[in-house]
Amino acid sequence: MRVPRRVWMLAAAGAALTYGRAVHRYRDPVRLARPGPGELLAPADGRVAFVRRVTGGRLDVPGLNGPLDAADLLGAPAGLADGWLLGVHVGALDVRFVTAPLAGAVEAAPFHGSRVNVPLAGPLATLTGPAGNLLAGRGTLENERLTLRLTGPDGTPVTLALVAPGRALNARRYVTPGDAVQAGVKLAFLPEGALVLLHVPEAFVPQVSVGGRVQAGLTPLARRGEQGTEGAPATV
Repeated sequence: MRVPRRVWMLAAAGAALTYGRAVHRYRDPVRLARPGPGELLAPADGRVAFVRRVTGGRLDVPGLNGPLDAADLLGAPAGLADGWLLGVHVGALDVRFVTAPLAGAVEAAPFHGSRVNVPLAGPLATLTGPAGNLLAGRGTLENERLTLRLTGPDGTPVTLALVAPGRALNARRYVTPGDAVQAGVKLAFLPEGALVLLHVPEAFVPQVSVGGRVQAGLTPLARRGEQGTEGAPATV
């Protein structure tokens, strides 16, 4: 009996979906984090969605009536220091582990829930990366998020926020407040992907541009006191 082509196509699609959900998204490539002097490493695999300067605890975003409060966006305490806010979109084909951008101590790890999670971007963005201004979207502002605050040995404060992509975040957290971590150590796992926000002090300068791809524990995301990407392009 000859099996119709449509049946084969459906079976192949089902097998690909099962592999992606049960195997591919759990992959854990071996990486050796070796940050250079004054470097902060990318905390996640994905595409850089935005690079924005934070001044007076706020950042200007095209498409909004007024500036955004960076502390609200990150789920962090008020009075966030001046610096930079970077966003990395973790898509369907990216490794889902979030790693420490620097060596230090975990100061806090609060979870912030939401009654409704809405998609961060369109369905195609899960494969190709985000298009448009994610910072102006409702999902970035309102979806549930896990906040991780770290402090380096020299007192450098870094704040991460893992924002749900449009469904429950379901993040698996591997650290608790008080834990000491090394750069590249796993902090969490994102089974559904996410938007990873990173706030760094103004002593650091971003080393990436919007649209570029980064790898957790390998790509230098920012460097202390270095020039070269000052005013890196932001999402529009």
